[in-house]
Amino acid sequence: MTEFRVPKDCPTLSLEQVWPPFGLRIESPRLVLRQVRETDFPAYVAAASSGIMKGKRNSFASPWDENSPEDIAKNSLTWLWSKRPAIGPDSWYLMLAVFFRNQDGSEGPLIGMQDVWAENYRVLRTVESASWLRADQQGNGYGKEQRAAALMWAFDHFGAEYAQSGAYDWNQPSKRVSESLGYFQCGTKRVPDAHGKQPEWEIQYRMAKSDFIRPSWTAAVRGNERLKDFMLLSARHQSQE
Repeated sequence: MTEFRVPKDCPTLSLEQVWPPFGLRIESPRLVLRQVRETDFPAYVAAASSGIMKGKRNSFASPWDENSPEDIAKNSLTWLWSKRPAIGPDSWYLMLAVFFRNQDGSEGPLIGMQDVWAENYRVLRTVESASWLRADQQGNGYGKEQRAAALMWAFDHFGAEYAQSGAYDWNQPSKRVSESLGYFQCGTKRVPDAHGKQPEWEIQYRMAKSDFIRPSWTAAVRGNERLKDFMLLSARHQSQE
């Protein structure tokens, strides 16, 4: 069923049926991306508190990952909950947990996050993204793979026409991922560092769908049509405007 319909008085419905963001699933050769759930929170806190930064500089907008595991649990999970109401059609935010993909297609351990969001989406058709991986899984190409999978979903299934991203000018791994996928530098912005103590230059990146440098594989996507209908972005809702 591709339309978002909820029958009356039916307690046997699945969570994915009543909240379609939980039904979106994106699979690449080595990874699974899906909306993070409460049952994932222990694994999320474990990955987030395991260490993300390899160097002394912090590439986030705030140093949330430097906090104690207790504070990461309090602050990060509160933040995850706060993004749930952003369900479109113009403003939306999807927090996709990144798991290893087992040979049978099931999910392995949670190793990071790939967030995708948009503002004024029906007009701009532009998505933005941010991500992280636990440090002991960096350097294996997972960051590029998870971003590529998210872009395939956005461009090929969700109607996006452009993608944007940003990185501090010293963050070479993030810049390499963006440039290897077809993003081009479109500007710079002066921003505070993660600790708010000194200025940094942030490189702005943009890419059109036609500029996307696709990998040799194609992402498998499930739950997308029902999600689009839930977010009022399906064809039947567009025809009613």
